[in-house]
Amino acid sequence: MPQVDRFSVSLDTELLAAFDRHIADWGYVNRSEAIRDMIRDLLVSNRLQRGDQAIAAVLSVVCDHQEGETYKRLRSSLVTRRELVAGSLSIPMDDHRDILAIGLKGPAGDVQNLANEIQAMRGVTHGRLSAVPLEDQE
Repeated sequence: MPQVDRFSVSLDTELLAAFDRHIADWGYVNRSEAIRDMIRDLLVSNRLQRGDQAIAAVLSVVCDHQEGETYKRLRSSLVTRRELVAGSLSIPMDDHRDILAIGLKGPAGDVQNLANEIQAMRGVTHGRLSAVPLEDQE
């Protein structure tokens, strides 16, 4: 079991109360576990900026298929960078929009660049990249 260090944090009362409400809504039983998860998430997000770190990621986007040639452009990007694409899933939202979940795997910089390219496409209205390192590093 790893060594555990303790530290103190000073927060104003309102901020701490808002934090406590937030972590309770997410199901945390204590502040320590919530803060550990926040730190882990920050470190993983920071690693995403490194170009050579191998990552696995999911890019979730909302696409409006009535907007020009969104799917044609999207497919072209995915085929061009197929070495990064692990798979995809399309979920209909309504008559003209779909949620796409695209599994990506490769060097962080390359994955981030592809995600940026897709999120900037006309017809893509929302996007979020969630990534984790393939090798656990602290």
